[in-house]
Amino acid sequence: MVEYFFKIMRNSQQLRKLEHFELVELISDPKTPCHIKQKAIRTLRNIKDRQLAWKIIEKVLPVLETFILHPSNNDLQREALWLLGYVRNYSTIGIIENLIASPQTSPLLKENALRVLGFSISRGSKLAAQAVERLFPILERLITSPQTLDGLKKIAIKTLVKGLPLKVSGPKVEFLKEGYNFVSVNINDILSKVQSPHYPRFISRSLVYDLVNNHILVIKILKEKQHPSSLLREGYWIKYLNKLKTEGHFTDVRFDIPQLLEFSGCYLIKLTNIPIRIPKGIKLHPERYAVCFVVSKEYFCYPNETQPEKVLSGQETKEIMARCAYLLGYLTSLGIIHTEVIPLFHNRIQIGRRFDRGLYKWQFRGRLDRWLVSCDWPNFGKTGIRDFEHIISWDEKPGSQGCSAMYRFIGNHLLSLFLVTGSYFRNRKREMTGWDHKGKPVDARNLFNKSLFKEIVQAILLSYYKGFVGKEYLKEFPFDLDNLIQRAIKEMGIDRHMEERLRIEDQQRMSEEEFKEFLMTKGYSEEEIKRFTKGVKDIILFTGPHLGGFNELISLPEMIDAITIWAALCIIGKYKMVPGAGIEPARGHSLKGF
Repeated sequence: MVEYFFKIMRNSQQLRKLEHFELVELISDPKTPCHIKQKAIRTLRNIKDRQLAWKIIEKVLPVLETFILHPSNNDLQREALWLLGYVRNYSTIGIIENLIASPQTSPLLKENALRVLGFSISRGSKLAAQAVERLFPILERLITSPQTLDGLKKIAIKTLVKGLPLKVSGPKVEFLKEGYNFVSVNINDILSKVQSPHYPRFISRSLVYDLVNNHILVIKILKEKQHPSSLLREGYWIKYLNKLKTEGHFTDVRFDIPQLLEFSGCYLIKLTNIPIRIPKGIKLHPERYAVCFVVSKEYFCYPNETQPEKVLSGQETKEIMARCAYLLGYLTSLGIIHTEVIPLFHNRIQIGRRFDRGLYKWQFRGRLDRWLVSCDWPNFGKTGIRDFEHIISWDEKPGSQGCSAMYRFIGNHLLSLFLVTGSYFRNRKREMTGWDHKGKPVDARNLFNKSLFKEIVQAILLSYYKGFVGKEYLKEFPFDLDNLIQRAIKEMGIDRHMEERLRIEDQQRMSEEEFKEFLMTKGYSEEEIKRFTKGVKDIILFTGPHLGGFNELISLPEMIDAITIWAALCIIGKYKMVPGAGIEPARGHSLKGF
């Protein structure tokens, strides 16, 4: 019989025609070669009816356990594990769970078992998610132990954030894209609502007036091509956060929330006149939609200023970074998520072509586009968190809910804060960027203060944890902070990666006028632009510094490693604040020999 099977194994179509009991016999027979057993196991995995698959697999379960525990072939071991993950019932999940829980399981087998458990969770298995809860203490030890191998630690984090239930809820909000209310207002109507407005000027897209008592009036005008719903969102969150403040939130930390001005019951206005010239390069919406608010004059004071007269001391910067880290963590714990602390891109040029709009996904460890430019004018400063148009409620997008989504947002926050800290040092001499006259990368490492850099990063991590979890982190850091700072100074201080490519596909999406305008923004003169023909070949642009070469991995993986662990620790800390979380002992089918 087995010889007959061997003959037909050469043809996968014939293999699928075998009766199920014949596959069981084939897998169980010690004479069957490993590669044929693998094919037979994969065939069982293709059975669409999982209940039927389990009836068949149950007959061969002792053999599969032998393949897993006493492997003669690593590929066969892996196939047997994945077959258990496919069935996803109480028995198979129990086997996988006990593999992970057992101290006798090798790191490689444990890693593969976690991978299969994570796969089961992603396919909607509640049993697998429940197993993660029971395994919580073990996963926490794997993540925090310095002895855990990197691969095992990463898959433990990935599995934990997939399966751990985290009860966070945000305010119920709805923003209408159509049918929004606004009122037409002239500048005198606005000025009549404030005291002694003077010294009008533009700061970016906002028309700003100085007021008495160290306050300013900000008329935030919609940008060209933006939708008015972004200003509706800004106004909503200004009102909501002020409401939270009156309810006792933010009492022990500075957070200057703007005071919104309303006109005939509306805070979205259409500005009928602007009394001063609009600076060249600022592109405003032709309808001049705006929101108006009064706020502290320090609203536009950033921790990483480039102008020498505005540069803050190291301790001032540390205080701002720590406080804003706390606020971001605290707001996130309330289900109020700031989605753009700074703009993070893998590739800005491909915003219109890639399905992900070129946005940076830190967990994939890709190259980070124009890190230093991204840090200009962050959405936080001396007054706290700002630019509320980028805030969403956790309950606003049900499809993105889950511990994994929260984990990604936390990582975005930590990454943004880390980068802005690096830019604080580089901005001391912002002109030291790019390549020198000999064509060598600028070396600006002397601008960094290693001990201060470490102090600020440490303050960011601890403050964010306290804000999100609600208690202080009292253990040692589970990664080498000194090495991280040293590597960060090297990668952020030497501009080794300045190039990016304007690919043919991206050029073809532009009109001739857009193509010329784009190249002019990158520093090319009109004479130089005439030498280019759109859509013929890739064009090399010098737009850095970037962290990593074009289409490569990030050049500072240590930063992503630290964020990966710390974001997971925030999730773990928050979960442990729930009484009784993770204390149920593991149970399920035992594996022989354990």
